[in-house]
Amino acid sequence: MARRWIWIMAILAVCILVSTGLVSCDKGKPLSQMGPAKYVGSDKCAECHSRIAITFRNTLHQKVIQDTRKNPRAIQGNFVHPDPLVDFKPDDVVMTHGVQWKQRYVDKDWRTRVAQWNFETEKWSPYNAAGWKEADWRKKCGYCHVVGFDYDKLTWSELSVGCEACHGPASNHIDSKLEDKIKTIVNPATLPFRAASDICGQCHTRGKSPDKKWDSPVGFRVGDYLGPQHFTVAEKSDMSAWWPSGHVKQHRQQYPEWKGSQHAKAGIGCSTCHSVHEARTKFATTMNPNNLCQSCHGNVSTDSIRGHAPIAGAPQHSDCIGCHMPPTGASSTRGDERSHQFRTIPPKVTVELGAGDPAKQPNSCNHCHSHKNQKPEQLQKALDDGKKLLEKITITSVTQQ
Repeated sequence: MARRWIWIMAILAVCILVSTGLVSCDKGKPLSQMGPAKYVGSDKCAECHSRIAITFRNTLHQKVIQDTRKNPRAIQGNFVHPDPLVDFKPDDVVMTHGVQWKQRYVDKDWRTRVAQWNFETEKWSPYNAAGWKEADWRKKCGYCHVVGFDYDKLTWSELSVGCEACHGPASNHIDSKLEDKIKTIVNPATLPFRAASDICGQCHTRGKSPDKKWDSPVGFRVGDYLGPQHFTVAEKSDMSAWWPSGHVKQHRQQYPEWKGSQHAKAGIGCSTCHSVHEARTKFATTMNPNNLCQSCHGNVSTDSIRGHAPIAGAPQHSDCIGCHMPPTGASSTRGDERSHQFRTIPPKVTVELGAGDPAKQPNSCNHCHSHKNQKPEQLQKALDDGKKLLEKITITSVTQQ
């Protein structure tokens, strides 16, 4: 009887291997017979990596672009009671661009229309109203929202931020022998942290190609290191991209901030905090902000963070990232994207660099504390007084031990 069960289990194991395609690897081609790898599409990846594919479908990357001809319900804007800005109908839309923060609408001529729908405010706002007729979505946005973008033909292999956007073309990986599988695909988890983070940086930089023609890193391949040969980043003197303090003002600028941060210098990359294959939190982090920060900063005492740690009834931003990742960027509305310098902005910076006006220079406090009744000078004094009190409490606590 025992031998019979062993044979049954062996047969089941073989069936599983066949169904996943693993045993067919023995029939794969040797590397010497392979040419340049080609893109195959995320559906092909899912045949073997089904578990990852299931969770990946719910991520922002996978949902950011929707073909409305295949999924008309992807259109989320209010067209029943539209704003005067909206000079188009749902039938004019062939593709939606954006998720969670905003949604833009692309027509059959690859033009992004002048109105975008903002999810937080549930209102329309203008987008590129002056030059929308001349702006080709494929040239302006295409590279970062598709897989296998062809600069010459303005075509792609997959309309989505799919698997191969981060892992590279997978045809050789599929066709290779079992022992060559690892050699024929890019696995960010095995790359040096900088090279792995550069995969994210190819699109989270808001850069331009050296010839200023493209808003993407021409010539970059996943696994490479990003450099000036691929694209350039907006200068800190560019006030459309940066605040006077040097914090980001727009969206998709996480990489240049991170690159200059203490996290990057310490070898902490994007995937240290972010989960790419599943949407565990709103910002695709591996856990909630405080737990995530304290998983590395566990030596920070309870007393030292008591003044700004979450408490019952506290504002939603009174956590680690509320101060250390101030909401300076803007995707749809000001402050809906956080700085990745991991550096606080005291209220005094608003006084010194923004003449006391958070609209000219925000700080870590003003997203919760309105400066209409609470001036930056007052907030800075309260912050300084709080630090002195905390130091006094800490000293007293130590001497009483």
